[in-house]
Amino acid sequence: MKKIFIGCFILLLHFSYGQQKILFAEKNYDAVLKESKLQNKPIVVMFFATWCEHCKKMKESVLIDSDVINSYSSNYICIGIDAESTNGISLKNKLQDKFKIKAFPTFVFLDSNENLLSCISGEFKKEDFINEGKNALIPENQFNVVKKLFNENPSNPDYCLKFITIARKAGFDATPITQKYLKTKTQEELFSELNWRIIANGINDISADEINYIVANKEAFAKVSSPVRVEKKLVFIAADNLKPLAEVGDTLNYYKKKPIAESFKIRKVDSLLFRYDLLISERTVNWKNYQKTTELNVDKFASKDSNTLVEICSNYLEYITDKKGIENAINWTKQAINIGETTEKYSLISKLYSKLKQYDNALQYAEKGKALATGFGWKTDEIDKLISEIKKH
Repeated sequence: MKKIFIGCFILLLHFSYGQQKILFAEKNYDAVLKESKLQNKPIVVMFFATWCEHCKKMKESVLIDSDVINSYSSNYICIGIDAESTNGISLKNKLQDKFKIKAFPTFVFLDSNENLLSCISGEFKKEDFINEGKNALIPENQFNVVKKLFNENPSNPDYCLKFITIARKAGFDATPITQKYLKTKTQEELFSELNWRIIANGINDISADEINYIVANKEAFAKVSSPVRVEKKLVFIAADNLKPLAEVGDTLNYYKKKPIAESFKIRKVDSLLFRYDLLISERTVNWKNYQKTTELNVDKFASKDSNTLVEICSNYLEYITDKKGIENAINWTKQAINIGETTEKYSLISKLYSKLKQYDNALQYAEKGKALATGFGWKTDEIDKLISEIKKH
């Protein structure tokens, strides 16, 4: 009995200790900064979002691991901040010159004077996360040290690559760093495997002159890297620059940069631009442009993509009114049905026919949808309701 009591007591102590040692608990930043100065101990701020699954996974696994807790609590004062809260936004604004948050979670390593040591983003495994914390404590790996070394010797490729890496981790565009390095090289020197790595990793602004240079010298760069790597770089930079503009509906900058991406003459890029054109048309409620874009490009970039066809035709059903447009949507929905039958597709084409007041065709496809659902034992309530509505005409 006594042994059982002692065992339970030890478990209770262990549980209590674990509860107390929660890494990245939400605290007052100013109080943490004050504590950092008193202890002369650096800070790690975890910027998270309540909706972020990667944040949740780390909190539920990696950040409760005893090795992680011991490593970080020994070397840092840790704090968690909801990046989208009032306090989180305020802190981001205060420190915006030191780092930019582009993904969640983001872990920012600061000394007691708020100088940036390092910055990492994303979901990490235990060992990698511990190593990142240890690396941030080594002076030669810290942001300002790496920056100083490069600025003192901008022709050094190793210093350049290291500065590019740490700057990008901190959310900054490394294009100016790379351009400073490239100015120290002749054109002939650019065509080496090492310099391709610097250009590929460091030039991230699609408007930079270096991008035109890559396009004009694809074959030369392909010889020192590979055609796949050159194309991959151009596809990435098109996506990285244009997708965010499309998502926020920034038509001015999107249509300013789009011609640069078009000049790449790469099918993967053109396919991405088609999708971004649709996205920006939706964001800006420009259905005239949406219709023009689909009419020109569906056959080239979406004819074998059932999900995209359904999404486009659903938008046509809701927002497009002219007869030719609806007829196009009907044909595209038929393509989607040929790829694979679903009750959703039969319902969609039925509604499109109804929009044209072609009720016989609408009823025919609605009944096909019901037959399909019945054959699989699925519920037919919605398709029955649609059939009933069509029969009223």
